[in-house]
Amino acid sequence: MLKYINYQLDSDDTAQAASEQKVAAGIKQRFTQNLQALSQYIPSVVPIIQQHSMQQYSVFCTRAAELNIVDFATGRVWYSETPAAEVSREVDSFCRNAPYVELDSSASPTQADQPWPVEALPQQPDVVVMLGLGLGYQINALLQKAVVKYLIVYEPNVDTLICSVQANDWRQLFAAAEAAGTQIFLQLENDGSSVAEDLAELRSVAGFSRVYVYRHYCHPVMDKVAEYLFAHSGQPEQLLGSTAQFVAYEDFNDYVAERSANVLGNQQPHVAVPADELYLRNMAALQKFYPKVHDEIDKHQSRHWQAVTDDNGKNNLYHPQRKAFFYQDLDAESARLVEHFTRQPYKDDVLLGQTSVDKFSHYIHYSHIAQTQPLINKQLQQKIQLPQEVDSLIIFGVGLGKHIQLLTEQYQISNLYICEPNLDFFAASLKVTDWAAIFDRAEQNGLRIYLNLGGDGSTYFYDLMAQFYQVGAYSIANTYMFCSYFNQKMHKAIADLRAELKVVLALGEYYDHCRYGIAHTYNSVAKQHKFLQYDNNSYRNLPALNLPVFVVGNGPSLDSSFGYLQEHRDKVVLISCGTALYSLYKKGIKPDFHAEVEQNRSTFCWIGQVKDADYLKDIRLISVNGIHPDTAELFKETLLCFKDGESSTNFFDIRLKKQGVQVASLSYAYPTVTNLVLNYALRLGFKVFYLFGVDLGYADVRQHHSQASAYYRNDGTEVYDYQQTHGGGMPAKGNFLPYVFTKPEFDMSRKLLEQAISKAGRKVEIYNCSNGVKIDGAVPLRPDNILFSDLPKHKDQVLQQLIDTAYYADLSSYAGPILAQIDFAAFRRTIDAWLALFDEEITTQEQAKAFIAKQWRLLQTAARDPSDPTFYLFYGSTNYFGGLMTKVASCISDDTPEILPVFNQVMQVWRDYVQSAGEQFEQQPLKFDDVDVQHLFAKS
Repeated sequence: MLKYINYQLDSDDTAQAASEQKVAAGIKQRFTQNLQALSQYIPSVVPIIQQHSMQQYSVFCTRAAELNIVDFATGRVWYSETPAAEVSREVDSFCRNAPYVELDSSASPTQADQPWPVEALPQQPDVVVMLGLGLGYQINALLQKAVVKYLIVYEPNVDTLICSVQANDWRQLFAAAEAAGTQIFLQLENDGSSVAEDLAELRSVAGFSRVYVYRHYCHPVMDKVAEYLFAHSGQPEQLLGSTAQFVAYEDFNDYVAERSANVLGNQQPHVAVPADELYLRNMAALQKFYPKVHDEIDKHQSRHWQAVTDDNGKNNLYHPQRKAFFYQDLDAESARLVEHFTRQPYKDDVLLGQTSVDKFSHYIHYSHIAQTQPLINKQLQQKIQLPQEVDSLIIFGVGLGKHIQLLTEQYQISNLYICEPNLDFFAASLKVTDWAAIFDRAEQNGLRIYLNLGGDGSTYFYDLMAQFYQVGAYSIANTYMFCSYFNQKMHKAIADLRAELKVVLALGEYYDHCRYGIAHTYNSVAKQHKFLQYDNNSYRNLPALNLPVFVVGNGPSLDSSFGYLQEHRDKVVLISCGTALYSLYKKGIKPDFHAEVEQNRSTFCWIGQVKDADYLKDIRLISVNGIHPDTAELFKETLLCFKDGESSTNFFDIRLKKQGVQVASLSYAYPTVTNLVLNYALRLGFKVFYLFGVDLGYADVRQHHSQASAYYRNDGTEVYDYQQTHGGGMPAKGNFLPYVFTKPEFDMSRKLLEQAISKAGRKVEIYNCSNGVKIDGAVPLRPDNILFSDLPKHKDQVLQQLIDTAYYADLSSYAGPILAQIDFAAFRRTIDAWLALFDEEITTQEQAKAFIAKQWRLLQTAARDPSDPTFYLFYGSTNYFGGLMTKVASCISDDTPEILPVFNQVMQVWRDYVQSAGEQFEQQPLKFDDVDVQHLFAKS
C-alpha cells in the first residue's frame, strides 16, 4: 500500500541529497565493472544494455542510502527502503519453503486456487526457475545458501536488468556461480512463455525430476506461467515442450503489486472468521443508510479476492490464483498510511496549481490568485497538515477499510466520497472495519458519506460532479484526495479525474464571471434576445425538428469535409461552433446558426476575423445567458437558454419564474462550444445529428484546427504556438484511426458529450463524421455514406415556425424591475461588515479558523436577503480563498512560526480582493467584460 517514492525519500532535502551523493559514485563504478563481467560470462546482453533507453523503471536512492526501483510514470517503488535486508529475508524463506513442480508422473497437479506445494530447498537442487530479476540481490544470496546446478532467470523488461547492473554486484554473482558450478541462463525480454520449451531443452542434456519455482516479483504473464507449471505438476508431456499460450491477468480486479506480500507463494492463507456480530451490525447499517448497497453486497460472491487471516494472525485479503496477500501488516500499514496522508495532504491537491489564461490575467480573481502563488511554495506545502475539520475528502480504495475508520475517528469530514471499484474488497471490509460506527457518527454530526462502489473508475467524474453540485461545485477548491492503494486502471481514473476537476475549477464561478454574467444576462433580457421555453408541448412535434443537424466544429478533419458540406448545405440545419465560423466563411458556406459558449469578449475578436457584416447578419446566434453583448450584436438574432449552476442563471431564473416565465436550462453546456450545441439541439428536440470537425484532438499537434480557421495566418503559420500553450496531448481512442491525441479539456468534453447522449431520454441518431476522438453513443460514419430520406420541405419557413413557437419573443419588460430588486445599500453594508472582519489581528490558529467561519456565516446571512447580491457574486471566490486559508491555518503552531505570516499575507490579498470587487460592482454593476485578444491577429 505504501510503496510510493515520496514515502522513501528523506523529508530533509539536504540529508536526501547527501545520501544520493554517497550512492552516485558507486553506481557508475559498479555499472562499468558489471558490464565487464557480463561481457565475459553473458556477452550477448552487453549490446542490448548499451543500446537501450529506459522506458519505465529506474533506480533511485532511498533515505537509507540504498538503491530501489521506481516506475517513473506512477511513482511506485518495488522494495522497502532497505531492499538488501528484504531480499535476504526472502531468500531465507525460500530455502525453508521452496515451491516445487514434479516431472514424475506419480505427482498430483495443483488446482489454480490451491496452495503451491513446498519443501525445504535441498543443498544441491538441480533446477531453479526464477520468475523476475528485479535488483538481482536474490541470486547472490541464493548462491550463498545452495549449490544450484541450473538457474533459469526470466526477465521481461530490459529496464529492470539495467537497474540490476547499476545496483547489484554481478562480478560477485558470477564468481559464486563459477565456484559452485552453477549454469545461469538469463532469458531476457522473456516473460516465461517459453518455459516448457526451455525445460525440454535442458532435460535433453541433464537429468532432473523436480523444478523449484522462485517468483521474485508478480507479473501479469509470469503469474500465469507459474499457475501453468503447478497445474501440470506430474505431467511431463505438458511441462516439457508444450507450446501453451499465456493470457495475461488484465482485469483490474486481479491487479497485484510487483512485490506483494507472499511474493514467493509459499505461505498459506487461513480461513477468515465467518460472519460475526460486526458483520451483521455493518449489514444492518447498510440496510438503514444505503439499502441498494446492502442488497448488492447481500448477493455478492467474491470472484477475485478472499477475506483471510495470514500467518501473523492478521486480517488480510488473498488472491487465490496469484497467491498474493494484499497487506504485509494491516494495522501497521493503515496507521502509517493515515499518518503519511494527514502530514502531507497536498500530494493530490487540485487547488494550488490554478493558473490564469493570459486574457483573464487582469480579472480580480486571477490577479489575486497570482499574488498568493509565491506564498504557497513547496516548503510550505510540505508543512501544511490536514485540518481537523475537512470540507470534502475523496478516498480512492477501501481495501479492508481500516484507514477509513482511523480517519473518521480522528477528523470531522463534512463530505466524504468513498470510491472502491473492487466489490470483493468492500464486502470483505464489512468483517473487519466498524462501518456501522462510521455511518452512525456521520449521521449524529450531520456529515455526508457517499459510496461509489464497483465499476472501473471511468464514471468517477460524473458521479462526483453530481455530488459536488449538491454541496456547491466550487467546493472542489477545498477538496482533498487520498489514494490508499495502487491499481493501474484506478490510477488512470484518478489522474483523469484530477485533470477534469482542474478544468472545472478553471471554469468555476469566481467573482468576475458572476459579475459579467449578471450584466450580460440583463443586457440579453433588455435587448429582446429570445429565450427558449421550458415547456416544449407547443413545439416538440414541429416539422423543423425532423431536419438533420450538421454540427460543425473546427477540428483539423473539417478540411476534408468542406465539399460535402457545400453540396448538402441547403438540405440540413448547419450549426457552426466557435472558430469554425471563419473556416466556413473562407469556403463560402453560411451556417443557419452560429454558437458560442464563452461570455468574455474574445468571441467578438475571433468572429471579427470575418470581415463581412452582411454575412454575419444573416446568421442566428445560439448560446447561453451571459453571452457578450458585442458578440450578440453581430448576428441576425440571438437565441438563448439558461446554463445550469450559474449565479446569473439563479439570479434571473428565480425572478422570472415569479412572473410565470420558465426558461429552459442546459446541464452539459461546457467546456466546449460543441457541448453547448449538442445539448441545445437535443433540448430543442432535433432527432438526427452529424458531427463534422468535432475532433476533440488531433493526429498531429501541428494541425490542431482547420487550416482554414483563424488559428492560422494566410501563410499557414500558427497565430500562436499551440503546442507550447496546450502541450502535445495524451493518446485517446480514435473515431477512424486507432488513436489520436487529446488534452484534458477535450477529454472532459468527450465525456460530457457521451453523458448528454446517454441522458437524452429519447431515441436520437448521432453520427460522428470527424477523424478525431471516438465518442461513445455516436456512430462512426464517413460523410460519403450519409443517406437522407423524407426531409421536410421549405427549410427556412419551418425553422422560422420553430423559432416563433419555441421562444419567448420579448422579455424586455422584466429587465428594469429585476435590476431594481438589487439593494445596493444592503450590498454596501455586507461588504463593510466583511471588511471589518479583517481588522482583527490573527495570532493563533483558533483565531484564523474563527475568521474563516465568521466570513462564511456573513455570506450565508447575505444569501437569505434576496435583494443582496453578495452571495451570488462571491460564493465561488469565497470557496476558493476559504479553502486556501483553511489549508494554511491548519498548520499554524508554535513549531511552524513561518506559517502565521503567510496566513496573514493571504488574508490581506483576500481583503483587497473583496474590497476591490465590492467597489467595482457598486460603481459599474452593468459593466461588460473587456477581454481583448485582438493582438493575436495583428500579423494576419
